[in-house]
Amino acid sequence: MRFLTKNGIVRNLSIGCASMLMGLVVIGFTGPFIAAGDSFALFRPLAGVLLIPCAVVLLCLRARYFALSSTAVAIIAIGSIATSYAAPSEDCKGTCLTLYQKNLMSKAWPRYSLADDILESNAQIVTLQEVSSHNRQYMGNMFEHYPAKTICEFRPEQNVAILTTLPIVENSEFCLKGYGLVGVQVKAPGGGPIWVVSVHLNWPFPYKQSKQSQVIADRIKKLEGPVLIAGDFNMVPWGESVQRIAAAADNQSFGTILNTHNRGSWQVPLPIDNLLFPKGTTGTVELRPFMGSDHLGKLARIRIE
Repeated sequence: MRFLTKNGIVRNLSIGCASMLMGLVVIGFTGPFIAAGDSFALFRPLAGVLLIPCAVVLLCLRARYFALSSTAVAIIAIGSIATSYAAPSEDCKGTCLTLYQKNLMSKAWPRYSLADDILESNAQIVTLQEVSSHNRQYMGNMFEHYPAKTICEFRPEQNVAILTTLPIVENSEFCLKGYGLVGVQVKAPGGGPIWVVSVHLNWPFPYKQSKQSQVIADRIKKLEGPVLIAGDFNMVPWGESVQRIAAAADNQSFGTILNTHNRGSWQVPLPIDNLLFPKGTTGTVELRPFMGSDHLGKLARIRIE
C-alpha cells in the first residue's frame, strides 16, 4: 500500500510537470494572436527537450495518454525550431557578399578592437544597432573607412545604421524614425540591386515589440527585389516577430541557432541577433567575439541564388 501511494505521487507529479511544459509550448505558439505569446516562445526548446524524459517516465508509470501527448508536443516544439532557419549549406563559391552584423552597445568600452575586427573582415556591408556618439568617436577609423553610411534615429544614442563599400542606388535610402529600421538598396558585386535592412526591435511583451515588428514588416513588403535583413531582434528566430518580418520579404533565418547575448546560456540560449536572407542563399556564418558589447557579432559570407 505504501509503494502504491508513493507510485501515485510520482505519477501525479510527472503528469503535472508534463502538463506545465506542454502548456508552456502551446502558449509560445500564440504570438500571432497574443503579444505575450512571443515572450513564452523563448522557452520552447527547453520545454520540448524536457518533455522527452517526462514521456519516458510517464510511459513507465503506465500513463500512456500523457506519455503520447508529451512526445507529440515535444516533436512539434523541436520541429518548429528546426524549420525556422536554414543552416549554412556550403562555403560561398564564386562571387560572394560579406556582411557583418553587430549591436555595438551604445556606451561599451573598449571600441578599438571591435572596429579593427570589422575592418579586417573586409565586410562589404555592415549592419549596426545602438550607434551612439560615443562609439562613433572611438570607432572613427571604421566609420571613415566606409564611404556610404545610412543612419536612422531610434532611441536616444541608440541609432540603427548601414555602412557599405558597395555603390548605392540613388535615392533608395529610407528610415522609419523611432521604429528601429533603416534600409538602402545597393548594387551587389556580379549581380543586380539588393536591399539591405538593419533592424533593432524592442523587448517583447510587456514592451511594444509586436506592434513595432508589424510596422517594420509592412514597410519591408513594399520593397521590390531581394532583401538582406540583419539586426538585434530581441527575439528568437522561431518567435512571431522575427517570422513576421522574414515573411514580409519571403526570407528565412540563416545560420545556426547559437546564443548571441551575454545573458544567455546553454540551458536558455538567447539567439536574438538574426540574419534573414532570401531562401536558397548559400554560404557560411561565424560568430565574432563580444569585444566590449553585450552581443556577439555575426559575419556572413553568402551567395544569393
